[in-house]
Amino acid sequence: MGSVLKLFVFLQVELTSIMKQIFCLFLFVTLLLPLKAQKFIGGVVAGMNLSQVEGDEVNGFKKVGFNGGGLVMLPLNRKKTFFATVELLYNQKGAYQRNTSSGADAFPYGDTVLFDPGFPHKNNRIYYNLRTDYVEVPLLFHYEDPMTGYALGVGASWARLVFLKETLFGRRLLSDIRSGRFYRDNWNFLVDVRVPIYKGLKFTFRYQYSFVPIGADRVFYTLNNADSFTRKMYHHVLSFRFMYTFNDRYYLNQKTNPDGSRRGPRWDRVRDQ
Repeated sequence: MGSVLKLFVFLQVELTSIMKQIFCLFLFVTLLLPLKAQKFIGGVVAGMNLSQVEGDEVNGFKKVGFNGGGLVMLPLNRKKTFFATVELLYNQKGAYQRNTSSGADAFPYGDTVLFDPGFPHKNNRIYYNLRTDYVEVPLLFHYEDPMTGYALGVGASWARLVFLKETLFGRRLLSDIRSGRFYRDNWNFLVDVRVPIYKGLKFTFRYQYSFVPIGADRVFYTLNNADSFTRKMYHHVLSFRFMYTFNDRYYLNQKTNPDGSRRGPRWDRVRDQ
């Protein structure tokens, strides 16, 4: 009963801390916006990540994860070409390497027992698997081209680590959320592209890079060189998602160019004059 109570108190403290930081970020966004704010546009987004970690000696966007949650958009001008967007996401990142045939020849110092040929490996086919789950709050500013409906945005995000699992040769390493091996807070730079599909439905592509290390420096050694070396770790993430907005208005575009071709996207956003 005592352990359950401690767990409840721990989760309550963690959630309170997360909610405070989210509230502060929303407040910051609100203060940046014009006093005569336009109508908010709400929506949902869901899709997948392909990610890797720079500095773990495992290369390639091979880790598949989920990316999804809710969003709020606010037009920054009457013609609705500039937007500020705040999202609340569950974002899975990490790294994955199925085997060492790709040339991986460096191993984390301190985890050498897992490479010992005499050690009973649980799964020799999987060299390394890292899963890091975050609750993430991105803030982005977009420009939407009224002639095509495409939107390009840049921004940043704060992320809070809520789940961690790291394995080497199928054996889970001695690391958890509070171990200090991976930091609880992370900050990222974002580039985002939105492609219109049908009315409020859009396809989005996003590139994300953490501009601060995601954890403590990792020390590696190689089989051919007794000297160890140290690397810092950073997330690289490619996100492919579908986004749908609820309370936005669109119309079937009938405008044409002199040659008869459509001028602008098929479904155009209703824009104030």
